[in-house]
Amino acid sequence: MRPLPSRKRLPDWAERLAALVEERRNAPFEWGVQDCCTLAADAALAITGADPLADWRGRYASEEEAETRIGPEGLEAAVAAGLAAWGAPECPVAFAQRGDWALVSVGNQLVCGVVLGAVVAAPGRDGIAFVPVSRMQRAWSI
Repeated sequence: MRPLPSRKRLPDWAERLAALVEERRNAPFEWGVQDCCTLAADAALAITGADPLADWRGRYASEEEAETRIGPEGLEAAVAAGLAAWGAPECPVAFAQRGDWALVSVGNQLVCGVVLGAVVAAPGRDGIAFVPVSRMQRAWSI
């Protein structure tokens, strides 16, 4: 069963999400601007009008600064804690829907992304990478 998030989706969330993905489709990776957390957070902002990354925006611009913000527990723990505090409950990956956050394996890395149906969008070096949902490790209802 998919738990309900604490925030409601905006009436035009689907169009807003599609516009964000199209806008960022070819954007190069950039820490704090177009990285895995900012893309997923920007999707949540487009969907709900609320920013799960508000406390981090403008506070990192390099891998080292991002790792300092994430902390010693790593990305997975930081995402889980941050989304729980924001009101986005974890859901079974089989029940993840379009617009939900996901942790997905890309190569040998676990990164954040946004579910778009059969794929998860996550920033790659030269634009958004579309990864099969079969690579999802965890998901959160947005």
